[in-house]
Amino acid sequence: MSTTCMMMLDVDNFKRINDTYGHETGDKILIKLVRILQGVFRDDDCICRMGGDEFVIFMVHAAGMQRRLIESKITQINDELGNPDDGLPAASISVGIVNGKSVNDKEHLYEKADAALYESKKQGKHTYTFA
Repeated sequence: MSTTCMMMLDVDNFKRINDTYGHETGDKILIKLVRILQGVFRDDDCICRMGGDEFVIFMVHAAGMQRRLIESKITQINDELGNPDDGLPAASISVGIVNGKSVNDKEHLYEKADAALYESKKQGKHTYTFA
């Protein structure tokens, strides 16, 4: 666990997207997000959909992973989601990040990532918080 980073993320204003554009458009945004995540993260990393628009990513063997690298991945994801060239409305994500070194057990890993995601939402969304 000490070499794993956990990221918890969700799509900002996803309910409003579904209500405004319809669930089919919301589904297309989720598919777009998954494709972006698969392109941004390594094959070793684990991308999990928790439900609805919430995802968890386990970045394994990430002991040397730099904060700037994680920040650049989040920026890339938001840039690609915000690009409406595919006809979909612009979207963004908020993210909570925790390094496994900072917790004693896996339950605390989830709790800290969830709290960091909540903090990102509280800050105005389209951002990230390191726990």
